[in-house]
Amino acid sequence: MANSNPHNIGQMMSTTTPSYLPPANLAAPTTLDAVNDWRADAARYAVLNRMMPALRHDVAGAMQPVRMLLLVLERRLQNADPDLDTIAKNVTSISMLTKTASADVMSAMGWTSSDEDVRVGLRSSVDEAIKLLALELTLKKMALVNGIADDSATAPQSFLRSVFMGALLAFCDQNIEGGILQVTVAAAAADSQQPSQLQLQLRMLPDDTGASKVSLDVSRKHRVIEWPDVQAMAQSCGVQMARGDGWLTLDLPR
Repeated sequence: MANSNPHNIGQMMSTTTPSYLPPANLAAPTTLDAVNDWRADAARYAVLNRMMPALRHDVAGAMQPVRMLLLVLERRLQNADPDLDTIAKNVTSISMLTKTASADVMSAMGWTSSDEDVRVGLRSSVDEAIKLLALELTLKKMALVNGIADDSATAPQSFLRSVFMGALLAFCDQNIEGGILQVTVAAAAADSQQPSQLQLQLRMLPDDTGASKVSLDVSRKHRVIEWPDVQAMAQSCGVQMARGDGWLTLDLPR
């Protein structure tokens, strides 16, 4: 007969590690590089988590035209004498809309696994950020201005969707006065370690519209992106970052 002594049971429970807890011998980071890698991974996850509501909205918006046309087609098929020519045109339209929607959905889902080998244009990426961060910027009474003339300058997709987007979110989280955040690209200064390197420049411009200041004393439902988070992601990408009062520069990965 099994021993049912409560004392023995308590001993058994105290020496058994629950499956949902990490092993006791899980190695903690022991070097600065390892600590930075852990913080960079956490920051990338935080950035992705902040993007998810906007990405879900994009997916729903991409599928909405398809759903609406399917409802129209369903009603027409229920007619006693359906117009086959019109139905055929509807089917063609649905096919075209589905292809477009599939591309939009794949683009949104691509945020979960950005490719380091794919380079994308900076201007297009800033335009994408303006759309995805529309709600964040509105809540903080900020405007994001794309000062990049064209897409001749490019950067790895993974860099733009982690380091750059993290920098934009950090400006949103750390700024309390509203204002205009301008993004430009320029050659590094002559005294830089790599004077031929292109730099992505973010600068807060004074807000002369008279907009009321924004308080950070509000209930947050998300993790704040801090400057050390951005620095950790930049370092993990092998990118130099510099920051001052109201400005930040990021060397573009070659």
